[in-house]
Amino acid sequence: MIKMIAIDLDGTLLNDDKKIIPENLEALHYAHSKGVKIVICTGRPYLAMKYLVDEIGLNTEEDYVIVFNGAQVRRASDGKVLLSNTLSPQDFELWYAETARLDLPINPIDDEWVYEPLAYPEGYPSFYTTKLSNAPATVKDYATFSEDHRFNKFVITVDEEHLTRQRPKINQQLMEDYSVSLSHPFQLEVMSKGTDKGSAIVGFAKKLGLDLSEIVAIGDQENDRQMLSLPLNSVAMGNASDSLKELADYVTGTNNDSGVAQAIYHYLEKE
Repeated sequence: MIKMIAIDLDGTLLNDDKKIIPENLEALHYAHSKGVKIVICTGRPYLAMKYLVDEIGLNTEEDYVIVFNGAQVRRASDGKVLLSNTLSPQDFELWYAETARLDLPINPIDDEWVYEPLAYPEGYPSFYTTKLSNAPATVKDYATFSEDHRFNKFVITVDEEHLTRQRPKINQQLMEDYSVSLSHPFQLEVMSKGTDKGSAIVGFAKKLGLDLSEIVAIGDQENDRQMLSLPLNSVAMGNASDSLKELADYVTGTNNDSGVAQAIYHYLEKE
């Protein structure tokens, strides 16, 4: 019996206009009415997706969201943190030095802010705050973070061609020492080692006493790979890559064609 549905946002629940189409919203409400827990599972900061909480109806104390690609599990209604894996200023120093060497822009993100530097690498600004995220942003001298500051993730957002060219040049030891995920062809995300959507779902399921076989997970991008690799009911969107579709138990429609609704009815009406 399905008891929880974990759903990615961008490219999955949201269409290309960043909206929840009516068919998907109706299906979410249908699942909720059946007692199924709806868990948004996104790379976004909590503040950049909170506006969806009311629209979906995740307003009880038993509704939760997974944000920062699994770095945090929060209660949906008020943002209370249940589980958290963070990064230190020392972690950021390593990544800032490496990205500066490769002319890659980097933004550290904590619970309150997306930080922008005094200056980006010449010719390669980040467009994370201008095009991708509505979370609050502030300019900061990256050398002035206090020793006890904690970050949830770092994002490297730049034109796809430049990122594709520079990504193989990133120090391999750094790539191994952290959880690094390509959430878009133009965006690399860095979390603490072992942090990803899949690990967050496993920890959250254990906390709720759920078996993975009682969970459906729906996604479309490489940062969804770990959760779709779990022994649960995995769904790839029609707009996902072929490798992700091969991994999934079920391939649904695209994010512009009520793919989430199709997946929900596939599993719940089958019961």
